[in-house]
Order: sequence, then C-alpha cells, then structure tokens
Amino acid sequence: MNLYDFRCMRRGIALATVKDSESYLLHDQYIHHPAATNNRAILLLHGFGSSPAVFRILMPYLTKYNAISIPALPGHGSNIQEFSDCMAQDWLIAAEVQLQNLYKKFSLVDVLGFSLGGILALQLNTKFSINHLYLLAPALSLRIPIPITLLTAKLLRYCGFSNLRNSAGNLYTNTCCEIAYRQLPLNAIIELLNLINDFKFSQPHCPTDVFLGAHDTVLANTKIKHMFHNMEHTTLHTLKNSAHVLPLDMDCNIIGQYISNNF
Repeated sequence: MNLYDFRCMRRGIALATVKDSESYLLHDQYIHHPAATNNRAILLLHGFGSSPAVFRILMPYLTKYNAISIPALPGHGSNIQEFSDCMAQDWLIAAEVQLQNLYKKFSLVDVLGFSLGGILALQLNTKFSINHLYLLAPALSLRIPIPITLLTAKLLRYCGFSNLRNSAGNLYTNTCCEIAYRQLPLNAIIELLNLINDFKFSQPHCPTDVFLGAHDTVLANTKIKHMFHNMEHTTLHTLKNSAHVLPLDMDCNIIGQYISNNF
C-alpha cells in the first residue's frame, strides 16, 4: 500500500493526507458479531476509486448481522499502478468469491453495493440467491455521455497520459470526507466506462431497496428511477440531504435504520 496515493476528499477537494493510524480502513474488513443468532451476513461493496473506509459510519447500524464482509476490490486500497493494471472482470470475480465464502457459513446473505458496487451487486443477483439487495447510488447511468467520454479517455491514453485527478467526495455534508485515490488511472476509467456501457440491466430476483441522493452530480437519477419504476419487490428512496457518497452523507442514518428495521 502507498498511502501517498490516497486523500481525504470532499467535492473534489483534497482536504488531508491519510494518516498511518487510518490505513486499516483501506484494507479488507470482516466483522463477526457472535451475539447475533440469525445466521445472517451482509457483503458490502464500495465504489470506484474508493475503499472500504466509505462504510465506516454505516457500520454501527449493522450489528444485528452475524458477520459483515467489506472487501477492498482489486486495485483498491493498494496503489495507483496496481489499480491501473486491474480489469472490470477482476472486480466481479472478487465479489463472487467473497459472496461464496459467506454462503459457506451463513444461510442468509444480504448484499449492499455503493456506486460501482451497485453494478456488481446486480450482477451477483443474477448468479446467487441473495436474501436482500441494497443499492446505494448504483452507477447504472452517469450524467456524462459515456461514448464521448470513452473516446476522450482512449485518446488521452494514446497521447501518453496515464492518470487524471480524482473528483471524489461528491457529498452534501460538510462534516465528513471520502478516503479515495487522489488520481485515477485512465486504464481503470476505461474499464469502468465499458462496464457501465455493456451492463445488461434486469429485474432483481430478491427484495431490493434503491437509495438515490437528491444532490447527486455523478448519476443520472431520473434514468435510474425509470429503470426501477413499478418493479416488483423493489422500493425507491430519494434522500433529500445527500449527494452521491450516500454511506457518508447526511442521510446515512436513514439507510442504516432502514436496514436494521428489516430484521
């Protein structure tokens, strides 16, 4: 891990470097609650260029689960070069492995996916019998035109550019920040854009809650709402005091309480 590759970000501004004492937040996390007797676990999947640290405020609301698994997706939580070498398929395979490991121990497994993690969660739903799906600002449709952005990213790479400054931390709050890469490799950006562009959306097979931030400047919320509109066993929630990074924003308590109440 190279801590210099990370920054505490809010609305695209780097507020601080990451301290050695905070580095554990970037690693895989597995929390076991032996007092819970429901034989139920949850898998949390973070966003693109982000880290398991994005769920640190949500954690206290998940103590009813026997186990919480928060993997650092391949290339995340390490260094920019390793991130550049990863492919979108690596992220999906890693998520599948984590889910399979949970099913070896628990009969019921929920999946929560934020942004990129939301796409991965929906792909897992086509292969596994997930108990409940929570999608936090799933990156199914972006405000930017993907074909033009893809072409631009490839042109920049052809011209010799390798990284771009990260605009992480799309938050409505002024009291929290996202720990994310300070730069994003063009290779990884292209992988993400291709993943979104090629994704085949289908109705989830399990109870699903979709949370969207009213002030999100990353996603095309109207299109995402249309995807899930009137869909069976799916509930849409618009959070009035949140932008894109929902697990850290002002309505995080609403998300956490809703998940807790589902027990």
